[in-house]
Amino acid sequence: MIQKTIFGPNDVNSFFAVDLMNRLSEGLPVVVNFGGDSMLPLIHGDSDTVQLTPVTSQLRCGDIYLFRYKGRLVIHRLLRIHGDDLLFRGDNNFACEYASVSDVLARLTAVIHADGSIETTDTSTWRRRSCYVVMRRNVYSALARVFGRKQRLRLRWVYFVFLLFLMWAPLGIVAIPLNNFVFGIRFDHLLHSSIYIPCVLFMYDFFSRRRLVHSWLASLLLAIVTETVQYMLPYRGFDINDMVANFFGVTLGAVIVYLLLRKKHRVK
Repeated sequence: MIQKTIFGPNDVNSFFAVDLMNRLSEGLPVVVNFGGDSMLPLIHGDSDTVQLTPVTSQLRCGDIYLFRYKGRLVIHRLLRIHGDDLLFRGDNNFACEYASVSDVLARLTAVIHADGSIETTDTSTWRRRSCYVVMRRNVYSALARVFGRKQRLRLRWVYFVFLLFLMWAPLGIVAIPLNNFVFGIRFDHLLHSSIYIPCVLFMYDFFSRRRLVHSWLASLLLAIVTETVQYMLPYRGFDINDMVANFFGVTLGAVIVYLLLRKKHRVK
């Protein structure tokens, strides 16, 4: 049975927090408007309310808790426990919060959606959805660590030197007869495409206004130049299919960058 005492969306971090903590200390559950979008897609802050219950068992990674953080109250997922130190993060956030066990006030046990439906957090469906959301966020975080702006600035020249080396160096590879038709797919065409996929990402940092179209066009120009120069090298050969593969690799890279930018703008 859900307790119907509701605190407003901004009340959790105001004087109503005293009443909230008093109720929790008495062992009573409370319902609060969540507010914000840090726990999307599982919790919609503009419409959902959540039930919080006092913590009566050992903290468990993967559960969502109410805890104190820098003078305010936050409802985020617990990711790591190391002794008394805890690591939290919102499902829709990149940044993490560090707290201690004594900062934890309650555990989220149910989500009440705008249509009146109630979703409890102890069901297998909720745990499965939570695992998927956490896994997806970890993938995004790993990509951000590897391909973040600082990392790209360090790696971009390595990438371009490596690209030119592969395109122009005499690698001693046995030449493949160039008697296939346009759009005939060979393994080396797929290799060409994969090599040019990161090109737009590294080109993106050269333009002060961060224009994705400019990055795409610059990458296409580089692909055309590198392939055309091969025509003039006696130990390399020109293949129109390689040019087509370069185009698809650059375009796929532009699509990936566009999707990453959309995701970044949605994350608070």
